[in-house]
Amino acid sequence: MKRYIAGLACAATAVLGAPALASTAHAQAADPITALKSQFSSGRGVNFVDTTKVQGTQGNMVLVKRTGALQFGPSGISASDQTAQLRFKESDFEGLLMEDGEDEGFSKVVRGLAKPERVVRIKNTTYVSGGVMGEFMPADKTWVRFPDGLLGLTGTMSQFVNAAEPATLKALLAHATKSAGTYSGKITFGELNKVSPWFRASMGAPTAKTAKTVVSWKLFLGSDRLAKRLVTTYSGAGSDESAVTVDTRYTGWGSKVTVKAPPADQVADLKELEEGAETATSIPLLGN
Repeated sequence: MKRYIAGLACAATAVLGAPALASTAHAQAADPITALKSQFSSGRGVNFVDTTKVQGTQGNMVLVKRTGALQFGPSGISASDQTAQLRFKESDFEGLLMEDGEDEGFSKVVRGLAKPERVVRIKNTTYVSGGVMGEFMPADKTWVRFPDGLLGLTGTMSQFVNAAEPATLKALLAHATKSAGTYSGKITFGELNKVSPWFRASMGAPTAKTAKTVVSWKLFLGSDRLAKRLVTTYSGAGSDESAVTVDTRYTGWGSKVTVKAPPADQVADLKELEEGAETATSIPLLGN
């Protein structure tokens, strides 16, 4: 800032200087990507809650709810920890459960769908406990390790657009419509697959067909230009009449978050799972 003329009253300095400082602060706050990157500090992060609803010929239903936290490092997301619960009870599947031990693998999958699934991801390694995979765990283990980093079965049914990834946020805002602190637009699975590690960990590689799936989204920002809420909607697989909507709320930006891998003696590799575990990998996904 230029030096003021000697003898200028302090009051005048405050009057003249405040607008310039306020203008600079506003310019910085007006950039959501800069605001996001300012949060990237080791041991800090943000909490989130996802609610997934499916709308079809039978009306609206809540499919899954997921709560979790993202841990940041100097360059972005370094780890995550989330627990999701499908809104089903085991009794909802009574007609599907096999009798007399027939296809016990499938029966275990059905039972597992009614149980919460916890997923811890550190860099490119994922640890899953409970849910479907928990039904096939060795007696002395409670976690299974996925070296490819996929975010469990419930990851495919939860929010796969991550507003805490700078590259994803940049892709969203590139062609967005802005209105009073909110942004909205459309993006495809294929575009997300190119820029987002979170999408790839959630959904896996899209097929040529599903890469064309269009996601409509709306992002709500706070006065700090950080995400408060993200709502995404897309057509589910298998029916043109169904629409999947995922509503994510972000809270506690900058709070302390520590994600640790489970104890090594509690972790099984995929090859250690009980017979029939491969059944779980053939469950149809919402987006594929």
